[in-house]
Amino acid sequence: MKNMTFKVKLTFVLSIVLASTFLIIGISFNSIMNTSILRNAREAIVDSRNVITSSNRMNQRLFVSTQNFTMSTDYVSNEAGMMHSPHMMMLHRVIANTLKENEIIPSPDILELRVSNELFYVNLIENPTNQSQWIVLYVSMTSLENLKANLNLILFVIMMIMLMVGIILIWFVSSSMTLPLTQLSAFATSVGHGHRQSDPHVYHEKELIDLHDSMNTMVSNLLEQEQASRYFFQNVSHELRTPLQIILAQLEAYQYDFVSKENTLSVITNQGERLKLLIDDLLVLSRLEAHNVDVMVESIDIRDVIEEISSSMHVLLEDKGLEMKYQFPNHPVIFKMDESSLTKVFSNLLTNAIRYSKSKIIWEVIDHKDNIEVKISNDGEMIPEDFKGKIFDRFEKGDRGHIGIGLAIVKAVMEHYGGNIEVDSNPEKTTFILKFKK
Repeated sequence: MKNMTFKVKLTFVLSIVLASTFLIIGISFNSIMNTSILRNAREAIVDSRNVITSSNRMNQRLFVSTQNFTMSTDYVSNEAGMMHSPHMMMLHRVIANTLKENEIIPSPDILELRVSNELFYVNLIENPTNQSQWIVLYVSMTSLENLKANLNLILFVIMMIMLMVGIILIWFVSSSMTLPLTQLSAFATSVGHGHRQSDPHVYHEKELIDLHDSMNTMVSNLLEQEQASRYFFQNVSHELRTPLQIILAQLEAYQYDFVSKENTLSVITNQGERLKLLIDDLLVLSRLEAHNVDVMVESIDIRDVIEEISSSMHVLLEDKGLEMKYQFPNHPVIFKMDESSLTKVFSNLLTNAIRYSKSKIIWEVIDHKDNIEVKISNDGEMIPEDFKGKIFDRFEKGDRGHIGIGLAIVKAVMEHYGGNIEVDSNPEKTTFILKFKK
């Protein structure tokens, strides 16, 4: 059954169950019939035997179907004075010979004999009025045996018809069950081959409807991801191409003595650093999304990390004339996390705040019972409402021409550690809110 389809397996198993059920019914029917035949024969012979051996014969009941004849102790039937037909006389002699061959002597045992394809139950007893004779009591159950055979034939035919009908019905039912699975399998295969069209089939079972809807949603998401990926790579290629073009142009200008060596080295260094940062961010984001990040979890005071990052960017703050404010608890705010990942999160958020802030940036840390909340606010322009849902998307580009890879990394890190990030923006300020679960 290893290589069978689900439909064939289901049909095979249910057919075996159905056939086994019919077999059990047939065996049970024959057992009941055999028991009934034997019981009726025994009752008839016992009643006849009681009539013959009892002193009070008037109180006994004699079954009409019970027959008897006498024979000598050397198994010779006695037909003298008996009004029997030649057939009966022949039957008595055959029964007597059968008893002789099997060396049967008088006893309470009731024997089953088959004579000329007829079924008899026989009991041999001593004749109470003549010690030199035995009495043979017998009852024919041929009619019941024939009835059983006819009923067996009818039952067999009915069962065969029902089995064939059952197999056909099971086949069609299993087909109706497996056809949707086959269709969905073909749909999944087509999606795997690059086709991005929704499945047009309609299903009526709840489980299949849910699976169908999920697969169509998957196709829709794949389409969006592919479109976003194309958009992302267009932007990334542009961001990579721009510093490369600047470097090549600067080298060409230096080659023809249009610029000085110092100016050329400065431009190449700046643009090389820009390339390095972008490539590093792409690699980090790729590892985060693949859940392939080497981390060293340690207890960190979040306040110290924020102050250290802010100090490292004081030159940028001074160049733009920005004021940095801190609203921290007086006690340490400890969180277990990889310090490099946390540093990356805060660095990207601060870089983003410096880029858009007009005059000040505010860090706020709130130590709740169940989580730690970190907020960074700037007084820059309000983020458009329709852009809030896309701001953490790594494929989106801000209105100042910067690819949103930094905020995408922040979101990926937060999700990796079971936290989340939100943004709240109004005309007065824009706040990014980080929530770390303790």
